[in-house]
Amino acid sequence: MEQEKREKRQRKRSDRRSRQKRKAKQSQSESPKAKKHSLLPIVRVGTHRSSLPLEPVKQVVEPKEECAICHQRIDVIASALTHPSGGYAHFDCVLGQLESERTLAEGQKISYIGRGTFAVVQSDPDGSFSFTEQIVWEDPKAFDAMKKYVETIKQ
Repeated sequence: MEQEKREKRQRKRSDRRSRQKRKAKQSQSESPKAKKHSLLPIVRVGTHRSSLPLEPVKQVVEPKEECAICHQRIDVIASALTHPSGGYAHFDCVLGQLESERTLAEGQKISYIGRGTFAVVQSDPDGSFSFTEQIVWEDPKAFDAMKKYVETIKQ
């Protein structure tokens, strides 16, 4: 009697395990198959379940500014620099003006190093480089004012 109960219990247990395996296999076959060797996450399209409304992305409305150097319209104000005489100038126009004002030796070039500052870069044959001169085009106040201006024209 005791032996029969154990066998019956064992059959129920194995049956339960096989049911779980079958359910797991079915759920795998129903889900969309992802690439096996992909590192990218599975992306679900159209699953916005938050109660918060989606906010629209702000876009820059380009002003109709004119370059102080070449007198052409500036298409992307975020890539422009302020000109010392007032107004704005294309980045390429400023770089061209700085290169024409200075005589550069062999292995030297002018590069933008950030925050409105350029530098004359000396390249060595071994691949290293050094700054021989820093050229401050925009002072920090003008640079910050330009950033604020670009932020205010976003809609």
